[in-house]
Amino acid sequence: MPQHENITTAKEGTLFSERQWGLAVKTRAQTEKENLAAAKINEGSIWEKELAQSYEGDQWILSNTQKGEQKGGLWFVKRKLYIPAILRAKILHRFHNNQSAGHMGITKTTKTVAKHCWWPGMRKDIKTYVTQCDDCAMNKSRGGKPTGLLQPVAEPTRPWECVAMDFVGELPVSKGHRYIWTVLDLFSKQAHFIALAKLPSAEKLANLYINHIYKLHGCPSRVVSDRGVQFTAKFWGKFLEMLGAERSMSSAFHPMTNGAVERTQQTLGQFLRIYSNKRQNDWSKWLAFAELAFNSTIHSATNKSPFEVIYGHEIQPLPQLPKWPENGETGAGKWKAQMQECWDQVTASLKEAHKKYKTFADRKRMEGDKLEKGDLVWLSTKNIKLGLPSKKLSPKFIGPFRIQEIINEVTFQLQLPKSLGKIHPVFHRSLLKKYMGTLDKVDT
Repeated sequence: MPQHENITTAKEGTLFSERQWGLAVKTRAQTEKENLAAAKINEGSIWEKELAQSYEGDQWILSNTQKGEQKGGLWFVKRKLYIPAILRAKILHRFHNNQSAGHMGITKTTKTVAKHCWWPGMRKDIKTYVTQCDDCAMNKSRGGKPTGLLQPVAEPTRPWECVAMDFVGELPVSKGHRYIWTVLDLFSKQAHFIALAKLPSAEKLANLYINHIYKLHGCPSRVVSDRGVQFTAKFWGKFLEMLGAERSMSSAFHPMTNGAVERTQQTLGQFLRIYSNKRQNDWSKWLAFAELAFNSTIHSATNKSPFEVIYGHEIQPLPQLPKWPENGETGAGKWKAQMQECWDQVTASLKEAHKKYKTFADRKRMEGDKLEKGDLVWLSTKNIKLGLPSKKLSPKFIGPFRIQEIINEVTFQLQLPKSLGKIHPVFHRSLLKKYMGTLDKVDT
């Protein structure tokens, strides 16, 4: 009998043996590879033809013929291919936007192009092209320090003129309470800590303010808060308007605006962690002690305790120790003069403290590009949910959006599309990046 080659039997449901199928796949892959190589050769010949035609009438070649050398219809300068003006944008797109180029930065793109090509002002053109690339702007993080120098939130001149507030919680239940409402005077640094069973509505918050703050300190001229639903409610706005107080809320996704209260809450948290029991269900009984301790301690910004600034003398949390006797004028006149002198000293101390805070904070920040009304900017997606499957593969910035209003040097209101939902349109400078592209206007 004739000898046949040992071929593995084909599997059920197939027409070919494994070896025959392998040869077929190999042949197909080889064909695709050859077709791709042919396409590249064809593309290369078309590009060379287009390049050769573009040399005709090029101003640099007409004026600098002696600096270049022509070979095969192409011009070379110092053994590098000269790119005429008409094709420079196309070559930059190939070396920057192409998948094999990878949207690299200015330095890497420059080095890659410089290996093969040359034209006058090449580095400047590459820098401009990469800077104006929208894909890079949207998908690359901004390096360096955060933008936006420190700005004062308020500059009060008397106690309880400017008030800041926030909530702490949710905490373990303590006598029916789960939250702490912190209210801070930005002048004297006096604080009140009020235990709450739940987060209040705007109407309830107004009643709490009257019963706990207003009856003791009167009407403020300004109230600083974050963007909690209680503080953004229309009722709360109407209530403050009735009191004659200005509502000042933090910009979107920038809690540092209310930093004084945040720092006060850190101190409160330290106190409660130390004195609360292991079950953490007795913290509410310690709030009065925490408030007394906080308000009787000298504050670093004023160099005085809040009680001294408010009342003109210290409140003794413990039995008073003997003091050195002082002789001199007594009575209401002296007390008034002392209080005015104390407030003047506090005002000066607050200004000096802010200068120190600003100097220290600005070391880790930079001013950034100047932004004006009508400019286009990119908005960071750090705190925005885009509805994409992966946050890591999502764009770093979206936009560009137009600046509608400048609130202050570091706070800007943007003209956002309705597709972004109910995002508050006011943002801090650190979340914005100036648009460097070629768009003159965007659809609104």
